[in-house]
Amino acid sequence: VYDGWLQEGIGAATMQKIHRVFRTALKGAKETGLVYQNVTDSVKAPKAARREMLYWSDVEANRFLTVIRDHRLYGLFYLAIVTGARQMELLGLQWSDLDWIKGTLHIGRQLVRSSRYQVRDGYRYADIKTRAGNRTIKLGAATLEVLREHMKRQDLDRKFAGRRWQHIDDLIFTSTIGTPLNRKNLVDRDFIPMMEAAGVKKIRFHDLRHTAVAIMLSNGKSIFTVAKYIGHARPSITSDIYGHLIPGAGDDIGQMMDDLVFPTELHLENYKDAIRTQPEGQKSKNGESGSN
Repeated sequence: VYDGWLQEGIGAATMQKIHRVFRTALKGAKETGLVYQNVTDSVKAPKAARREMLYWSDVEANRFLTVIRDHRLYGLFYLAIVTGARQMELLGLQWSDLDWIKGTLHIGRQLVRSSRYQVRDGYRYADIKTRAGNRTIKLGAATLEVLREHMKRQDLDRKFAGRRWQHIDDLIFTSTIGTPLNRKNLVDRDFIPMMEAAGVKKIRFHDLRHTAVAIMLSNGKSIFTVAKYIGHARPSITSDIYGHLIPGAGDDIGQMMDDLVFPTELHLENYKDAIRTQPEGQKSKNGESGSN
């Protein structure tokens, strides 16, 4: 079945999702006695080709933000680029997560698309999966000002929407009537047209996270600092994914090793005591005199 679907053009990433669904379903069926074997245990889902990492330079990011400066969701894209937060982390942010006095933002939950546990419009909120992902980050002064302006824009949306306003969850980023943003609409209706207008290379929304990390690393921030800021559980994860983005990493190692271990010319008369392995005239175990 898998081979047939692959020949029909279904992508490997989609096949992996299908495989996980089948595996879970058949595991439950086996536990309840409906089947005697979970056949997916004997089948490997096709591996998806690793997608090339795309990201913008600081110049491209600046150009993009300049062009969209007057858009109602400018604050969302600005925050994505300066914090490296994931899309659904951003969409789950509440105003109560922002500490204006300390200048910090707490990222502790995310918006999740769900048809099983509907809160409203097929969305629910979920905790961040890892302890490292549940984080509080320090924002710059300019970012705080951007968020103040966004709050004013949201207030205008509220006044314009009138009775249609449904800002129940106190979200920072919402639709024009205060409801959670639809991630697909956000990309198709906003992000893609914005990139075209700015004339920057087309990337995914998630690549804004890569952009943030690339800018941080290229400007001297350590792997440890960046890992904590973007919510990675271990710096090794950040290093594995983004280590190649560190400018000049390893460029000077060859010269450093040359400087440290390349042998210099030695003058025997100065080191003859150090290199003598046996005192002159001393007899070795076999009775012969030894001399170096």
